[in-house]
Amino acid sequence: MADDRKQSLVTGLTSGSRKYIPTWYNFDKTGSELNLTAVTKNGGYYLTKSQTSGLEQHVQDIIPRVPYDFTLVDLGSGDCSKTRYVIDELLKRQQNLSFFPVDISREFLLNSTKKLREEYADSLVVTPIGADYQQGVEQLKQFKGPNLILWIGSMINLPYDVQVDTLRMISTIMTDKCRLVFTGDITQDRDSILKAYHDDEGLMQCFVEYAIIRLNKEEGSKIDLEKFTYEMDFISDRNPNHMSYVTAYLEAKEAVNYPILKSGKLSK
Repeated sequence: MADDRKQSLVTGLTSGSRKYIPTWYNFDKTGSELNLTAVTKNGGYYLTKSQTSGLEQHVQDIIPRVPYDFTLVDLGSGDCSKTRYVIDELLKRQQNLSFFPVDISREFLLNSTKKLREEYADSLVVTPIGADYQQGVEQLKQFKGPNLILWIGSMINLPYDVQVDTLRMISTIMTDKCRLVFTGDITQDRDSILKAYHDDEGLMQCFVEYAIIRLNKEEGSKIDLEKFTYEMDFISDRNPNHMSYVTAYLEAKEAVNYPILKSGKLSK
């Protein structure tokens, strides 16, 4: 699987005229911390506030009442701060709860789940899965039981076709007793979106730029971020068969040429 990830990185860096770095590459421990700061400390980032408010006020209605206990699964769990609303509500309804948080940054995940274990003690049995969605779903297939699956927040990081493919993949661990709760962003207000992803503090920019910082550190590349500007745009599409989206990228101020990757593969 490590080889597959490396190949996806190579594919992005050797693509046509517009190079890209896969989203997962931003989410090691440091990148996950930067992302958490960008979505919680950024005054213009409305989505986390909306998700937290929705869970805080309506978690009783969001979780269906069933005559059996749920196992809780959280895809892209991050620091589990929003998950706590669901954990607290489920523990009002059942004596114990098995919890499977899935996050690509294992180190970040283990730190988050350590805090949960300390707080909830024996009432919460936590089994962290440090993996991407595909690996995580494969591991979850071995655990039986009615699942309440959360996919809150991280869905918006994926292109539309990948979102659909991931939902299909999630369905493979669901039965008629399972439930899936996920969030999207239907905001069409351009000014609000621009403020969220191009904040005055530059928190989102730091998160986006971290992929280059990591590449320089781990692959020995020498990319100079001073030669790039952070750009983003909101592409609105009101066709019901299409999807609006945000694009954020680094644009070179001049022609640049960098050798990248210790493996010998090059991107220019």
